[in-house]
Amino acid sequence: MPTPPDRTKLGEYTITDEPPYIGLAVKIGTLGPGLEATIGIVEWLNLRAGGNYFRVRHGGSVSDVEYDFDVKLASVPLLADLHPFKNEFRITGGVIYNRNMADLDGTPNKITKIGDIEYTPEQIGELSGSVRFNNWAPYIGLGYGNAVLDADKTWGFVFDIGVMWQGSPSIALSANGTLADNPIFQQNLAKQENDIQDDADVFRIYPVLSFGISYQF
Repeated sequence: MPTPPDRTKLGEYTITDEPPYIGLAVKIGTLGPGLEATIGIVEWLNLRAGGNYFRVRHGGSVSDVEYDFDVKLASVPLLADLHPFKNEFRITGGVIYNRNMADLDGTPNKITKIGDIEYTPEQIGELSGSVRFNNWAPYIGLGYGNAVLDADKTWGFVFDIGVMWQGSPSIALSANGTLADNPIFQQNLAKQENDIQDDADVFRIYPVLSFGISYQF
């Protein structure tokens, strides 16, 4: 008859010397599609790590200037799941290695207002810029699903809702027209940067919503 695993009491919880279970999930959400791995530490605590990536191009205007935006969502979540009721419900906290960013460019083909002054296309030339956020973003959220809850349960559903604090973005904008080095033009270009900053600031607290399917090994 097999010997049962040793058990150690920690408050109301029980820790065994059984090897931890491991689960893998495929997810999609506001961080983009991705994969994540879950390892069970004790029955009320799991650790998760994963990766997400998505890229999309789209057009948009900021203060009457038309830009093409190249948006890249890339992140590596490093999370801890607390299951206070030792079931599917979880409270999650951790950090996300954050490479969410956007590059933008625009080439005006008509007289365009930059800052407080209107300029010709030749004076402006091509506008190029970037939007960058903090590399490390704290995360907190709630979720449903425990990829390693039950040794007899192979497949499962996982869901997360939370927020990551990726900070106020840093903006860089440049132009290569005939007035590129003009001090007054540079002052107005800085005002255009501020307009982009105002639009991008809404993403400093980024909503995280994801769902997927998990498999336990």
